[in-house]
Amino acid sequence: MKGKGAQILKYVLMLGFGVLLFSLAMGAVDDPGALWSDMKSASGLHIALSFVMGYLAIVSRGMRWLILLEPLGHHPRMGNSIHAVAFSYFSNTFVPRSGELARCGALNQTDGVPVDELFGTVISERVVDFALLFLLTGVALVSNMDSFLAFSSSFDLPGGGPIPWLVGGAVIFIGGAVLAWNKREQLSKIPFLAKVFGFLEGIGRGLVSVRHMKRKWAFLGHTAFIWTMYFLMTYVIFMGIDALQGITAAQSLFVMMAGGFGMVLPSPGGIGSYQLAVQYALVSLGYGEILGLATANVVWATQTAMIIGMGGIGYLFLLAAGFKKGRDQTPQPEAS
Repeated sequence: MKGKGAQILKYVLMLGFGVLLFSLAMGAVDDPGALWSDMKSASGLHIALSFVMGYLAIVSRGMRWLILLEPLGHHPRMGNSIHAVAFSYFSNTFVPRSGELARCGALNQTDGVPVDELFGTVISERVVDFALLFLLTGVALVSNMDSFLAFSSSFDLPGGGPIPWLVGGAVIFIGGAVLAWNKREQLSKIPFLAKVFGFLEGIGRGLVSVRHMKRKWAFLGHTAFIWTMYFLMTYVIFMGIDALQGITAAQSLFVMMAGGFGMVLPSPGGIGSYQLAVQYALVSLGYGEILGLATANVVWATQTAMIIGMGGIGYLFLLAAGFKKGRDQTPQPEAS
């Protein structure tokens, strides 16, 4: 009971944090009419395309998961895999960081795949996605360095701006990481650090495992498709807003990556943190604050609606699949 109470308190705090950030963003708008006008200017067709592209990324992610499960001898139904991934996004929207366990539990219930093996494949997925995330972040920063510096300076860092902090932080982090890795045998005696080193070694095994997949090119193709959809589902909405017609693909990537890091903050569905990150990114590109917030609201609302809608449908399909599995496994009475 105590554990459940702690979880509820944690969720309430995260929700309060997100609502606070969203309220701060909305409260700073001095012309609500202009905000609403900018939001209404978004093309309905482009919003629908973004919705579809977001779901296509989920479908591809579900299909990619099957490729990782093949070498383990598991062949769950494609529909169950896709619905489990959709349900994971649905779960994350309401309880941050719960999605991966939710989708593993769902596929275990429908197809009987052991949860520990499912979770291992999820880690391998995340390793590849993190590698791409940092690669695209690097591309976004290099191609928009002036905007990044403006974006960073909006946080009023002391000591002469963001560059000294970035350089100093990078040096300290890399030096500390190298030292800790060299001393990992001694440091592993500390339970928490032992878990950290175990996780890092698991990441290394996950990266190596991609090389030994039977269908590694299909896996990499799905990965490229997923991230292309992530980019296009944002970019297509930008193209549907008249005031953003001049934005370039490189600038859109910069905004997308800023929004992605905004989603990392522990607020359900990224509410508030996503809006502020995208708003700051667009302002650093030279667009107005109201337009930036309006754009962030449209993108966030579109993808949240997709996740809740398709994740909810996925959950119903998973319930039906689990019910069917239970019925099929129920011993039938022998005929007299």
